[in-house]
Amino acid sequence: MKTLWKALTFAGLGVLSVSCKGMTMDQVARGVGQVVDNSVASQKQRDECKKLDVEPTVKEEYAIGSAMAVHWVQSGGGLMAEGSRGTGVHSVHEYLNTVGKNLGAQSARPTLEWTFGVLNDDKNFNAVSTPGAYVFVTRKLLSELENESQLAGVLAHEIAHIVLKHSIQQYNSAKVSLCQVAVTMEKNFPGSGQLIAAGGSGGNLDLDSDSALLGNLTEKVIGLAESGNDKEQEYAADKMAVRMMISAGYDPNEYRALLRKTEDGSSIGSRHPKKEDREKRIVAFLEGLKAREGEFTELSLEGLRSPPLKPELVAAVKGAGRSGVAKDSK
Repeated sequence: MKTLWKALTFAGLGVLSVSCKGMTMDQVARGVGQVVDNSVASQKQRDECKKLDVEPTVKEEYAIGSAMAVHWVQSGGGLMAEGSRGTGVHSVHEYLNTVGKNLGAQSARPTLEWTFGVLNDDKNFNAVSTPGAYVFVTRKLLSELENESQLAGVLAHEIAHIVLKHSIQQYNSAKVSLCQVAVTMEKNFPGSGQLIAAGGSGGNLDLDSDSALLGNLTEKVIGLAESGNDKEQEYAADKMAVRMMISAGYDPNEYRALLRKTEDGSSIGSRHPKKEDREKRIVAFLEGLKAREGEFTELSLEGLRSPPLKPELVAAVKGAGRSGVAKDSK
């Protein structure tokens, strides 16, 4: 959590940064005192920007992930205050991290510093994740869960997005896009110097030393994240989540029950596939895992369980009841 709390010092990221969210070359050209440089040299620089589409360093991943985590915490009403050890809310966070870290250990990136938290949002059924292994769920979502397997399903799905580096893909897209804008403008925006230089070298950035660049990239990536993952990314995350659940001993059928709680077509994540299509694919995947006569199966479906939620979690988040319609926005 150290990097996350360090990133909290950038509470004014939106003020420090220049808004380049959604900026196109035509919009740049129409900007006051700014023109598009279509020279051969500028085109070469724009091509160099594509070299930013590389695997970030671990330090870089934690930096952008921490800044994104700050955004999700702020927009989600803050984190549920942990309270002192032995209190119900502290136990909720401890429980969430126990379940989540166990699942993270089953993933292809077990050495990440997996961190899980509860957003103080009792209206939106949602879970979000960022690079650097930050996962957040809302109080509303927790209040709708029926057992620990469903909790594991939610966390496993977000872990899968991190392992599959879906947000990293959005981050790389943001780097390339902002770099190409920077080399086109007569006047560069704060932080663009490092971005352009990195395009001509290894493609990695030192975001900890440049709050303006971190702010610009965070805004751009959040914009991409809010548009939702595409269908294939969601299908891949579903499949990986189910595999992690089975590896950890949870009944994957509860993942299907979890999907039924969601509502298609929410404003965030509207590119998601329909829940019926997602469930059909999960059923087909589980059928494929069943051992045929004389064969061994990779993952055993025997002895899986759906333990009840800890009473401390139920007491902390379900006080207001379970009214309303659940919406899937992640």
